[in-house]
Amino acid sequence: MLKTISRRAFLRLSAFSFFSAIMGKFSLAGAAPAAEDIFYPRQIITTDPATSRVIMWQSRNYHNSCEIVLKTSSGEEKIQKANCHALEDDGEKIFIYQVRLENLQPSLQYTYQILQDGVKTAWYPLNTTGLSSIKVIIFPDSQCSDGYVTWHNVAASAFEANPDTRLFINMGDLVDNGEAAYQWRQWFDAISDYMPGRTFIPVMGNHETYDLNWKCRLPKAYLGYFTVPENGSSKFNGYYYSFDCGPVHFCVLNTQFEEIDPIQSGLILEQLQWLENDIKESAQPWKVILMHKDIINYDSNEPLADIDIVGRTFMPYFDQLNIDLVFTAHQHTYRRHGHIFNFSPSDHGPVYIDTGVAGNCRYNVPRTKRFDKIMLPQPETDNYLTFEATMSTLTVKCFLPDGKLMDSFVATNNKQ
Repeated sequence: MLKTISRRAFLRLSAFSFFSAIMGKFSLAGAAPAAEDIFYPRQIITTDPATSRVIMWQSRNYHNSCEIVLKTSSGEEKIQKANCHALEDDGEKIFIYQVRLENLQPSLQYTYQILQDGVKTAWYPLNTTGLSSIKVIIFPDSQCSDGYVTWHNVAASAFEANPDTRLFINMGDLVDNGEAAYQWRQWFDAISDYMPGRTFIPVMGNHETYDLNWKCRLPKAYLGYFTVPENGSSKFNGYYYSFDCGPVHFCVLNTQFEEIDPIQSGLILEQLQWLENDIKESAQPWKVILMHKDIINYDSNEPLADIDIVGRTFMPYFDQLNIDLVFTAHQHTYRRHGHIFNFSPSDHGPVYIDTGVAGNCRYNVPRTKRFDKIMLPQPETDNYLTFEATMSTLTVKCFLPDGKLMDSFVATNNKQ
């Protein structure tokens, strides 16, 4: 029987799991043969994934010679040297390597290989996106207290059911504790078979800002593991970003201003100004927002009080900028809120979808009277979404890990 737990109980369980895992985690301090020192190859989203890509991996030790070999379908090869930065966190030090590949051609299949001090990996696929259509897998919060077994099972089910889908999103709270190195290893281990050949689109959640004492800190590990597109910020580079993918302009926003602001102020004001300029400069027919925290206050069913601080902050901008679709997470429940405009249900304005849960942390979340058009049966199991876009339509589907379709939504572009 599925058992739901409170957030407080889940945090206690996770803390226990952390201390239990201390004795079993492997050390990154000792030397290792180069053949055993290439971990978690991954593709990271760029401003234009039709023509560029960032390849990252990590090692226990520093290596002098690290390169990517990129091969075209005709067999032509190009070699590019990697940059390296050290990540020191949770008492450990690792080395993270990255290569930015430019001047790729849209809708083509390449392969790449990592060379590190003479050691070679397998050849991995690299598919550039098309210009007129895309398909993406969306995963809600993946934080776990079970060694990320649940996260592995949900992700494996989604990837195996959608073998040709080469982009995926994780909507924040990737791990339960952002400083716990063993949790990042478990998160990566769970999907290590799938990351080298797919492009990852990360969203920062509030749990990425927690230290081992469950106090807020800057998201050091998250920023080290994922080099996302530049946003021009001197204080918050990597916290939020945007990119074009097919006919969609995506804005990945940061909803952690309550956690971050006491440590480093200015995130929300800077981000709102950036958002306005970023959207106005985009020519893509669709505008989609990805952000971790939802806009609904489930502690209240009273009109106006049922919109939380994140909604109060961002929704007027979404109305003004003609955003089409807003994906959120955080509540660990799938809810299609429908169109909301001026803080009220509407027949126009952005469509809001709270994406659900992809880990083993599940809450009992009441239904709101005004906004929850579709919700999954309670208590919920895990789920994932697919998102498809053409020049004229957006299609969102919600699936259980066994492949059962639970919700489907289609939007038609009336702006052309």
